Amino acid sequence: MPTLAFPSEEFPAQPAVTLHIPQDWQPAHAPGAVMAARSASDDGDFVPNVVVRIERRPLDFVVADALAELTRFAAERPQGTTSAPSEVELGGRPFVGCDLSWVDGRVGTVMQTHLFGVVASGPFLQLVQVTGSVGGAQALRDHPIVTAIMRSVTVEAP
Repeated sequence: MPTLAFPSEEFPAQPAVTLHIPQDWQPAHAPGAVMAARSASDDGDFVPNVVVRIERRPLDFVVADALAELTRFAAERPQGTTSAPSEVELGGRPFVGCDLSWVDGRVGTVMQTHLFGVVASGPFLQLVQVTGSVGGAQALRDHPIVTAIMRSVTVEAP
């Protein structure tokens, strides 16, 4: 009887990811996330946060597909917009980024920055998505903090 194992060549382990967070932030748990952090202070309508997700994608996957998913997501939201993609190198690894925003009826404007990096892993690609979110009246104050956390990301292949 054949045996399957994780991690293995057929089922590779996920990449290792690190983020540096400020002293006044704390770990958080979010569905589907491998790691998340949020501000420990809850002084507004929206708590700024950073979430890391890793998804297996087929070898023919391109980051433009993920950006198209974001564009569709924003289009479904009130006053949803997306920025043109940009490229950045973080921790020696290339990432493609995109900003989006929309208006939420409860908190006002929500702004997100998304970064996508790809790691080859056996018969798959591992898509690392880092998302930083801010919103409400304190969004402009919180945005530089969130983007600094995101710029600290490092990703190491398994």
